[in-house]
Amino acid sequence: MKYISKKEKISYYAGLSGQNMVYALIGGSFFNYFLTDIALFPAIVVSVLLIVMKVWDGINDPIVGSYIDKHTFKNGEKLRPFLKYTPLPVGIFTVLMFVVFSTAQDLLWLRVSYFIIMYMCWDLCYTLQDVSIWGITASISPDSNERDTFVQWARTIGSCFFGALSAGIPMVLEMIANATGGSMALLTLVFAIIFGLGGAILSYRCSAAQERVKVIKAQQQETLRESFSLLFKNKMLMLVTIANLLGSLGFGANLVTYFFKYEIPADFLGQNSLIGALGLTTIYSAITGLPGFLGMIFADKLKKWCRGYVNVLIMMQLFNVVVRVIAFFIGFEGNNLWIALALIGLGCIPMGANGIAQTSVFCDSIDYMEWKTGKRTEGVTFSMQTMFTKISSGITAGLASLALHLLDYRAVEGASVYVGTQSAAFDKWIWPLVILTPAVASLLYVVPLLFIRYTPAKRAQVESELAERRAAENPDK
Repeated sequence: MKYISKKEKISYYAGLSGQNMVYALIGGSFFNYFLTDIALFPAIVVSVLLIVMKVWDGINDPIVGSYIDKHTFKNGEKLRPFLKYTPLPVGIFTVLMFVVFSTAQDLLWLRVSYFIIMYMCWDLCYTLQDVSIWGITASISPDSNERDTFVQWARTIGSCFFGALSAGIPMVLEMIANATGGSMALLTLVFAIIFGLGGAILSYRCSAAQERVKVIKAQQQETLRESFSLLFKNKMLMLVTIANLLGSLGFGANLVTYFFKYEIPADFLGQNSLIGALGLTTIYSAITGLPGFLGMIFADKLKKWCRGYVNVLIMMQLFNVVVRVIAFFIGFEGNNLWIALALIGLGCIPMGANGIAQTSVFCDSIDYMEWKTGKRTEGVTFSMQTMFTKISSGITAGLASLALHLLDYRAVEGASVYVGTQSAAFDKWIWPLVILTPAVASLLYVVPLLFIRYTPAKRAQVESELAERRAAENPDK
């Protein structure tokens, strides 16, 4: 029996695309560049801001998730109402966060304070929305195979929008600024209105998704303490979360723009090209990111070949290690750069299934916890997803900014030639940091996954017994 209608899928996927329009401004390496080279915050300030704020925000996410699990609305839903009421404030605070009202050094304390306040407001609203968007995937259908297919396409569409926009927005922004001589700060604000506010309004469409696995009184947590205790009993969830935190050590991805700006000649793509470092970063993202679309499309095949999504996660990370080590030794001199990037793109083919595999494992962990404890934990489980996303991105961005500080990086604007304007340490270490730190992170990522023991047979047993329990609890349905 199929539960999810075509109209419901289209509406949800459209809303998810809108949410990823918002996150494309904040979740990619452009956010780092905005703070250091457009808002002109010192690199060490950016490092401290991103690490401390995102780690703190991430820690707060399970509190939000526990609150969602503890409460239900009068109609019996606990997730869908948040999808109706959070989009507008998310859009407003996204725009306000990109307001650069000054770059004066003596007003740095005021600029930092303003940024912190706007980011905290944005984060609270975004967390409520994001936990609900992904939490509802666990209750949209009682059939795990239908749910897996729904999640696969949700992750594929969301990742495609995020990848295309997080790479394309900076490139278009830079090209318009170069062609018109316009202010990058002003253009960034315009783009924040278009994609931040516009995307948030579109994300309202996610509220079309239905909660079909309803929470009964016996499944509802009574206290926040109970929610947290269930969180730490969920071994699968905790191991995947630890893996993601270790994976955040691959901060080299956030240094790509700086590498292109200061190590690759301005005429690399030809004389008088409007494409600069941000544009080259977009090309890099296309070469290394588009192949991942194949991984998304064939995620279900990878699951069958590897006997489960946990093994898919392990395989893709090890493949990434191999190709990055080879790419490092090829180097970036001349046309070698294209060969190295093509290799990394090859390694990213299976990596495209990463989000699909993780979400499926999270949904499995919710079923397993219901089977084991009688409690469903969509809120706190998917708050862990937003938590590790924020903490991981904070660690990644923070370590990247810290690396720039240690390499004595100084932002240079308006120069005709950028190559050779940075320190000797920067020139020596930027390539290995960009290429090898993600390889080290992939190796560390694998370790926690080796301790997950949830086989396809166990999954089938859990689903079958849960179906029997639900039928007994609701004999009329």
